[in-house]
Amino acid sequence: MSELRTNRIVPRDGLPSGSSGGIIQVKQTILKTQVEVIQAVSSGYSDINGLNVTITPTRSDSKILVECIIYNSNQNAVNFFRLLRGSTFIEQPSGTSSSGVNWNAHAFEYYNCPNFQASTTIKILDSPATTSATTYKVQTACTSGVVTINQFFNTSNYFGISSITAMEISG
Repeated sequence: MSELRTNRIVPRDGLPSGSSGGIIQVKQTILKTQVEVIQAVSSGYSDINGLNVTITPTRSDSKILVECIIYNSNQNAVNFFRLLRGSTFIEQPSGTSSSGVNWNAHAFEYYNCPNFQASTTIKILDSPATTSATTYKVQTACTSGVVTINQFFNTSNYFGISSITAMEISG
């Protein structure tokens, strides 16, 4: 049986400017347990324990496509989520502080909707410019109460799963 191995495939005429090649590797973490985070936005953000993934890029010009799907709930509050590479905030909106304190990747408002649930999706193409192990993680905060991950608010019978996936895309 023949075998062909390569670490990069580029079309005969090269890649168009600004484009990337194929997927080199995929890493994923699935969070199946319930996590509750009590964190007021005014106090900053907290990590969602267990919702992180580490990938070691094979090339420094690779891009990393990170996708997070978070099954979350809260009652009469706004949940905030953001994605970090290590301690670096990714894709911060213009006009916000470099600490990232006053911004969120996604916010969901639950106006007078007791026992509300939602799935939050964050998808960002990052350029870490490294071949070192790189960890991506999700943080959360809320306007009041508790952000509940993977369990329907105020019940013990309905559960979900959350995941974070990192895909190395050749540069």
